[in-house]
Amino acid sequence: MKLTIRSHHTTVFDDFAAHTEKRLLRLERYLPRVDDVVVEVEHEETRSAAHRYAVQVTVHAAGSILRAEERGADPRLALDAAADVLSRQARRHKKRLHDRNQHLNPSKEAAADLANGAAAVVEPNGDEEIEEYLLGKVVRVKHFEAKPMSQEEALAQMDLIGHDFFLFLDAASNEYALLYKRKDGDYGLLAPRRG
Repeated sequence: MKLTIRSHHTTVFDDFAAHTEKRLLRLERYLPRVDDVVVEVEHEETRSAAHRYAVQVTVHAAGSILRAEERGADPRLALDAAADVLSRQARRHKKRLHDRNQHLNPSKEAAADLANGAAAVVEPNGDEEIEEYLLGKVVRVKHFEAKPMSQEEALAQMDLIGHDFFLFLDAASNEYALLYKRKDGDYGLLAPRRG
């Protein structure tokens, strides 16, 4: 496991690195191979002293990405909370992989249902109220490697990183698509067509 610790507006001490490695080594029980772990610690002047430190942990493990961000009065407390979140995500991921491997040969009916469910695209609700447009600026750019994946894999990745949306390269169409969580709890897929 390659551990990288970055700090913004604060300094981290050597015991933090040892504490981080000790807490995150536990993830190897659930994940097949932890390749790279990036821990970002940021100090912010907030009203609440209990939320002064933000710790974001990104784990790259055998092609999967897990991410957690937590806040605390101390960087170690925020890291402990993020490690707990990552442990839950890793357990779910391991269970999902196990379940997928157990059902490699589904029955014909189950395969047909899966194919029909995967082909259904949920359209975004067009009658939502239009909110006032606020001008802003791009303050952060993230680059990521886009490998082709199925919609089910994209849904699993979105769940692992804890976002409400996920941009991916659809293996079926070889085009980019955006998976998003709807307010009703279901998911939608935006698949642009070239004009």
